[in-house]
Amino acid sequence: MCHRPTGSGVQLVASPAAWTCAIALLLGSPAVLADEPPNLLTDSFQLALGTFAISSEPTVQLKGTTGAGDRVDFDEVLGGGDATRIRLDGHWRFGDSDRHKVKLIAFSLSRDNSKTLDEEIEWGGEVFPVNAKVKAEFNFDVIEAAYEYAFLHRDNYELSAAIGLHWTAVDTSLSASAETSGGTLTSDISSSGSVDLPLPVIGLRGIWSLSNDFWLDATAQYFALSIDEYDGNLQDYRVLITWQPRKWLGVGIGYSQFSVDVDVDADKFDGSLDWTYRGPIIYYSASF
Repeated sequence: MCHRPTGSGVQLVASPAAWTCAIALLLGSPAVLADEPPNLLTDSFQLALGTFAISSEPTVQLKGTTGAGDRVDFDEVLGGGDATRIRLDGHWRFGDSDRHKVKLIAFSLSRDNSKTLDEEIEWGGEVFPVNAKVKAEFNFDVIEAAYEYAFLHRDNYELSAAIGLHWTAVDTSLSASAETSGGTLTSDISSSGSVDLPLPVIGLRGIWSLSNDFWLDATAQYFALSIDEYDGNLQDYRVLITWQPRKWLGVGIGYSQFSVDVDVDADKFDGSLDWTYRGPIIYYSASF
């Protein structure tokens, strides 16, 4: 017997092939799924696929051997550039009481851009002079696994507490070629840094049943950490409204904000990361 997903949104920008496979999986057996109405407070699984438009503000400081380095705002200094964005959210509800859930989140952002500098940048032990054409790359990946317990579970709403772990991976680089920098460089220069951040997280979540098959889903997560080479915090906020008339058919809109602010003193990354993305979401969901 098929069960149905509960209240997690998935925001995804993907290739046509990925969309085709995902939709085929979700719509593969609508006749089987049509027997019972969806219920996001009792269904076992929920998945959602969608797209979102975000503004992001990655600011990265990478120190060199001198122990100094500029905080580079990749939007303000280097421009927006090209970006790809993928986010997946989902959870599994288990147990006879319908109070226990395992939540998974996967988020990925990659950006690259080239720009001729109008100000000097010292970053990662290299000095990028005015008029140098700099290529910037920024890759950010997050995976979260968390356990949620609904301490209030009623017929039309539930409130849950969550505890879990975010694994955040950052890879970023700046490079400049002497050939394309108008004589400002005598040789090619580049600098890069990467770091994996294991950040615990705690959170609260509420799901409410509204009229006419509408559902409200609100999540807030936060954790501050100061241990070994890491010192910082992580925040994740999201509000979604889903219309779920069928198990296999749901659409929704929402707003999401995710930010990480951390100082790192590690071999591959000595510096700081201050990054926030925020923006509206449109998504498709299925519940089993």
